Amino acid sequence: MKEFYQLRTKQIVLSSFAASLMGWTCPVMANAAYADGITMTQQNGIVKGVVKDAKGEPIIGATIKVKNATNATVTDLNGNFTLSNVSHGTLLISYVGYLNKEVEFRSGQTLNITLAEDTKALEEVVVVGYGTQKKANLTGSVAAVNFNDVANIPVANTSTMLQGRLPGVVLQTNGAQAGHDDPEIRVRGVGTLGSGSKNNPMVLIDGIESSISQMSELAADDIESVSVLKDAASAAIYGVRAANGVILVTTKRGADQKPSITYSGSVAIQEATVLPDFVNSYEWAKMYNECQPGKAYTDDMLQIIKDGSDPDHFANTNWAKEMFRTAIMHQHHLSVSGGNQTTRYMISAQFMDQDGILKNTGNRRYNFRSNIDTKLGIVKLGLNLAGSRQDVEEPVTSVTGEGLMRYLTWFTRPTVPVTYANGYYGCVDGNSNIGASVFKNPIEDLNYGRKTNQHHRFDGKVFAEVDIIKGLTFRSSLAYKYYNNEVSTYSPRSAAKYNAEGEILNPAGTQNTLADYSWIEKSYINENILTYNNKWGEHNLSVLVGHSIQENRWDMTNISKQGFPTDNIYEMDGGSQNDQVSGSAEETRLQSFFGRINYNYGDRYMAEWNIRRDGSSRLPSSNRYATFPSFSAAWIISNEAFMQNIKWLSSLKLRGSWGKLGNQEIGNYAYTETLSAQGSYFFGDNKYIGMKTSKIANGNIKWETTTITDFGFDASFWGGRISVVFDWYNKETSDILLQLPMPSIFLGSLAAPYQNAGKVRNRGWELAGNYQDRQGDWQWQAGFSLAGVSNKIIDMNGQESISGSTINREGYAIGSYYALKAIGLYRTEDDLKRTNSEGKIITQNGQAPVLGDIMYEDFNDDGNINDEDRQIIGNPFPKLQYSFTLGASWKDFDLTTFWQGVSGLDRFNWDETTISNGGNKTSRWLDRYSATNPNASMPRMGGEYNNTYSSFWLTSGDYLRLKSLELGYTFRNNATLAKIGVQSLRLYLAGSNLLTFTSLDDYDPEKSGTDTRNDVHPNIRSYSFGINVKF
Repeated sequence: MKEFYQLRTKQIVLSSFAASLMGWTCPVMANAAYADGITMTQQNGIVKGVVKDAKGEPIIGATIKVKNATNATVTDLNGNFTLSNVSHGTLLISYVGYLNKEVEFRSGQTLNITLAEDTKALEEVVVVGYGTQKKANLTGSVAAVNFNDVANIPVANTSTMLQGRLPGVVLQTNGAQAGHDDPEIRVRGVGTLGSGSKNNPMVLIDGIESSISQMSELAADDIESVSVLKDAASAAIYGVRAANGVILVTTKRGADQKPSITYSGSVAIQEATVLPDFVNSYEWAKMYNECQPGKAYTDDMLQIIKDGSDPDHFANTNWAKEMFRTAIMHQHHLSVSGGNQTTRYMISAQFMDQDGILKNTGNRRYNFRSNIDTKLGIVKLGLNLAGSRQDVEEPVTSVTGEGLMRYLTWFTRPTVPVTYANGYYGCVDGNSNIGASVFKNPIEDLNYGRKTNQHHRFDGKVFAEVDIIKGLTFRSSLAYKYYNNEVSTYSPRSAAKYNAEGEILNPAGTQNTLADYSWIEKSYINENILTYNNKWGEHNLSVLVGHSIQENRWDMTNISKQGFPTDNIYEMDGGSQNDQVSGSAEETRLQSFFGRINYNYGDRYMAEWNIRRDGSSRLPSSNRYATFPSFSAAWIISNEAFMQNIKWLSSLKLRGSWGKLGNQEIGNYAYTETLSAQGSYFFGDNKYIGMKTSKIANGNIKWETTTITDFGFDASFWGGRISVVFDWYNKETSDILLQLPMPSIFLGSLAAPYQNAGKVRNRGWELAGNYQDRQGDWQWQAGFSLAGVSNKIIDMNGQESISGSTINREGYAIGSYYALKAIGLYRTEDDLKRTNSEGKIITQNGQAPVLGDIMYEDFNDDGNINDEDRQIIGNPFPKLQYSFTLGASWKDFDLTTFWQGVSGLDRFNWDETTISNGGNKTSRWLDRYSATNPNASMPRMGGEYNNTYSSFWLTSGDYLRLKSLELGYTFRNNATLAKIGVQSLRLYLAGSNLLTFTSLDDYDPEKSGTDTRNDVHPNIRSYSFGINVKF
């Protein structure tokens, strides 16, 4: 690596300017290498000197400080310095990119000081497939996060800590219900058609294939780093599982040191980032009258509602505030680590207890982990054990989708109280025209029934590593994974419905039900890897060959029973009626052969070849095996001799890669016919149940294949103060499995078989930069990342697929929004007379529009607005994703902020205009069209066709959010704490989702593109206090 250099003219100006701003006569550096120094006794001498690097180049702006004193200065353009009013003592010399140095002096001396480079930065390694590499020597596109920087963020889900920190990696939350807050993660776009799980990246935790949900449950304090392999060159070593990128999670291990005990704990206050601003009962009743004049609230009723004189019959309930609360979460983590030259260990345990912000929800989790390594001669042995138990508290009624969140927008109204004075749950108000059948009380459902949801995980891995000869190592490992989800749901007899007078409106139910669900996953993984490393002269060669075999099994059981004598028996034997049992089991196997060659010449020219041959039981025997190669190369220009005089350039590396990857997320039995025991056969007059075909298969399907081309550069400037990383990529997935239409004469009632017919392209770029510096006791850092991706369906064999308000069509993005295009409101009589190109007055679904209706574009110019006028009006992918970090520290104080946002994002925020069942209305409806408000932003109430999905309801989802803020103070080498064995103590305040800048008022912009009606649990804002102690 090229030597660090300094900017000669600008740096001294910047240093002096920074010092003057901070009110110093000179900057001060705090982190010395030794604890004790020589205290000055006189203040009447002068010491001079020059500071240079190992090549004799002067270092400009180095900090020179007298230890245990305030005297300090910085070196000038020639590396020279002078300190006055000194006698003798110890100088502390520091500079970014170099090791700190201490030098003893006496007045009158002229010192020649040489600083050594800080090779830690040069030797920084990142985790890659089946190993690690120096960051400087990477030829592929790999991004990494050091979890020491994020572990204190007060969130319950560890995966969400990655949001915005890895360019090209999009992490999208869809609500933060306690225990159900796993994010959706996409690496460089959506690469294939079909269910969301087909686009999930591969996740490995310490080399064992895992899942996003398991990563979410990890203790953040157990994680050392997370690397994401984004291009084919870095990910091809994982073959058919790597088409959507690879996330490598590495947990902490022991070190050759005396035993160290570390405790981390925090308490957080949680609240919703935003709750809808619903209108009050009086405004809601007026809106209802506009929609349903035949069931209107009378003037007398409106007056009672307005003055609040009869809350039993005309309440003013804010249902969102009744459902949600401010809740507490606390986390505790304890670890013990240490070791010697032969044995090292790290053992940890965590407890997390989260009360959900939705009442009667919560999440309690227990984790343990043990990583042990030992060396016996030439053999190294290791054992990794980890497990967790999670108890999720949740209501019987689902929260999202058709559940409790839908109640808010569809089935509740503010005129109904939560409970009447008589104690019964509210279901009607004083308007007898509105019956109880259209109302659902979410508070009643939050307290209805009993549900337990437990998750158990266990991972174990044993490995042995043998150094056969110098440079040649063989490693074998065997891993076992177990996951079990047990859900028991008891639904008691539904309660009778009463009015405020205590009269029964609907009788109680007669049936209760207990349903038990069990899901078990088991995996066995064996890997055998041989590595060879050799260096001669300027040549460096690394070779890896390996074999792996993996087996997975999934078992599912559903059992239900009814007829329990009481509503407090939760065992199946207590039921007497309607036994129902169903179950299934699936198995897959994967065998792989893989290899990698790395070549490095003189730390200037680098190349890497990867190849993997996978065979999967998910494919027919004719196409079961496939080969996935990749190649990448890099040129570190800054290490060339002709670049050595460019002193402001620390490093510059150009790199490029190409490779193929596979996607095995195509279903376990996509290629074969399946049978079900649902056939009916008659023999004579007798009917018999037998097997029948349930799916037609295509025995010729093959792998979906992704090809990625990537070009990029890594650069750093002015001694590493500034660093920049850029990538451009083209990612194409072909042979995507689609169910193409076929004549029903061949299919009957069955679905069409899968065929390899689709092709999708993701093309994008990523840019990240970082700046760090320090002056005296101050250090500061700023970083940013930008990423953009364009998604496009290249081929669907001439077909298109419409689902609700989305479409998959050639030439457009996956899941593009497909609806009517709104062009305003009908505000004048002239608007009602608008015509098509033939002079025909335009109608809407065959009806004449009225003033206040949404006006749509007559896309096919036939004079009538209907589904034939739908067009693509947007897509769910942001045009730009960005984030930036700002941080600083002074002495033992530190402050860090992290901001994340998206731009050019469309999201549906649909709302009903007709109030057919009820449903709360947000304050945006106060500005609705009327004869006295013709310039309103919202349409009139009551227009049925206004409910149609259109671009009117498609809003900007752009936002900028302060994702995290942390302010801390660290006690180091404190004599009082040392007496009780404390090496260091850090106290901190932290927050997440503290500020959001967006055009949306009532809903969180950070949600999935599939949520069109805001039926999702709110996201969480949290404030926490924490402590980190090391003994």
